[in-house]
Amino acid sequence: MRPPRTLLLLAIGVLVLARAAWGVLPATTPPVAGLIGRPAKGKLLIATRQIGDPNFSKSVILLVAYEDGGGAMGVIVNRPTPIPLARILPQFAALAGRGDQVWMGGPILPTSLLVLHKSSKPGGKAEAVFGDVYVLTSRDAVEGLLGSKKHAGRFRAYAGHAGWGPGQLENEIARGDWLVVPAGPDVVFSEEPGDVWEQLMERSEGEWTMLRPPAPAGLSRRAAW
Repeated sequence: MRPPRTLLLLAIGVLVLARAAWGVLPATTPPVAGLIGRPAKGKLLIATRQIGDPNFSKSVILLVAYEDGGGAMGVIVNRPTPIPLARILPQFAALAGRGDQVWMGGPILPTSLLVLHKSSKPGGKAEAVFGDVYVLTSRDAVEGLLGSKKHAGRFRAYAGHAGWGPGQLENEIARGDWLVVPAGPDVVFSEEPGDVWEQLMERSEGEWTMLRPPAPAGLSRRAAW
């Protein structure tokens, strides 16, 4: 997947000094192609079971930028790494002793960081993604957040991101690679990221099963479906 040029500017704006180092599911959203929600900024992409690419298998992606017909950009929110953030950003003394990790945001520009910040009082250079979750859009904003001894709200730093060119994401959704659902901070900032994909898939598949029409008389549900 390649990042659209216009959205790549957003990623460049939030790069920091990094050394190489639910919301409710739409009632009619099933885990099959052609019957899924529309992508938009602030939505989650849930990889369906048919994705075999190890970069995206069982991934949950938050779209931080989307242009209808113009491309999209997002970060994988359920892949923490064991790397302490303080190790790759030693210039920020405030990170020492904290438990912040680096999260694997995607295969594009994996040696740069993008930061999501949950706060009721974001800085002036933060761009809203959904609710009170923001993406920091300038190096100054990122350095101001990471350099503070008292972080206002929660944040996560992602190494790399995922990107799609014009029409690419829509095509992948149409063939059934992704489910699209509203995002919630309980998913994006989950304390149990290893369970997020399975829980979302079970819920989406379970709700769709409940919404399936009853089988005609004399036929089993399996035969009717």
